[in-house]
Amino acid sequence: MSGEQGISGGFGRNNRIELLDLLRGVSLIYVMFYHLCYDLITVKEMNITFFGAKWFDVLHEAFLALLIIVSGICSSFSHDSVRRGAVLFFMGSIFTIVTDLFMHDSVAVFGALSFFGVMMMLCGLAKSIIQRIDWRILLAVSLLLYFVTIDFADKGGLLHLFFTDIKLNLPENSQYSYTIGILSSEFYSSDFFPLIPNGFLYIAGAALSRPIAEKKFPKLFYARIKARAANFIGRYSLWFYVIHQPIFLGILYLF
Repeated sequence: MSGEQGISGGFGRNNRIELLDLLRGVSLIYVMFYHLCYDLITVKEMNITFFGAKWFDVLHEAFLALLIIVSGICSSFSHDSVRRGAVLFFMGSIFTIVTDLFMHDSVAVFGALSFFGVMMMLCGLAKSIIQRIDWRILLAVSLLLYFVTIDFADKGGLLHLFFTDIKLNLPENSQYSYTIGILSSEFYSSDFFPLIPNGFLYIAGAALSRPIAEKKFPKLFYARIKARAANFIGRYSLWFYVIHQPIFLGILYLF
């Protein structure tokens, strides 16, 4: 989610990789569209038939995965990811307080801002350790853990282990473990990004940042891209994420 991704090498305008801005921008455009549909359903009680359909859920997960991976890549190029992560986490906490006070039925607990803030801080603090691990191993392990734990939070500790599934015996009344995907029966959040499994996608992005910085990807990856709107949104993704919901809800409540 970080807007900073300039790295050494001088590719892209202002030392940026414009494809990363494009991918993040496209992902965020979808997220904003998803939130608009959600707001229309909850505030205006509109019937949007495709919302909740299986294909739409798959599309939703794919775009979220792309956004997390690209954010993991871009944040790895930040020179002060711990500080930036702390700012993001603070903003996420404010967003939780505001939604709890004014939209209690749609309170957002540990949403995207909080998640990205925590991951930026964790990866920033562990940067020296991460850099010692071969990026191929880190990428493979991260993706494997993501697919093993993909239903961990949604299905109460379910793990997919190759040819069988197991379900962990998790505490049922834990009030403060939701950040890692262990939820109580009373937990609810309209915008929820648990560290398990999403954190593994973020780490996969951090792993990919290394070969990208070393220009090991095809030249097309670093080429100029003429998609100004999407690139602009991707470059300032944090601010678009922060302001789009208040704007949508403000318009819907006014009209």
